[in-house]
Amino acid sequence: MQYLQGYWEIQKVAFSDGAEKTYTANTTIDFFDWNGSSGYRKKVQPTLDGKYLTSDDALPMEILWRDSRLFLGFKGRDTQWEEEVLELDSLSLTTRHSNGLLYTYTRYEPFSLKTADD
Repeated sequence: MQYLQGYWEIQKVAFSDGAEKTYTANTTIDFFDWNGSSGYRKKVQPTLDGKYLTSDDALPMEILWRDSRLFLGFKGRDTQWEEEVLELDSLSLTTRHSNGLLYTYTRYEPFSLKTADD
């Protein structure tokens, strides 16, 4: 679980029929915050100065272990779902949504257009 904390950029979504959608550029990324007993996921927008635009909207998240498998449980306003964590290391995250969609993320590396004069 130590690797979940931080910023993750979606790379592709694989559908149950075998089709895939690849993301070459993203205007938003996912931020996961986990303190050991509770957490959340929220969408943030990176800016050119290395900061993030965000709102107060955060999706509550819980960690669930079942049959030695790791799941992330989410509760939205009108729905709840789980995503099984299939891979998690310092650079990659792959989850399978309860609806069968497979999400592949890479660790987001912030960039900045700051100059030496900044």
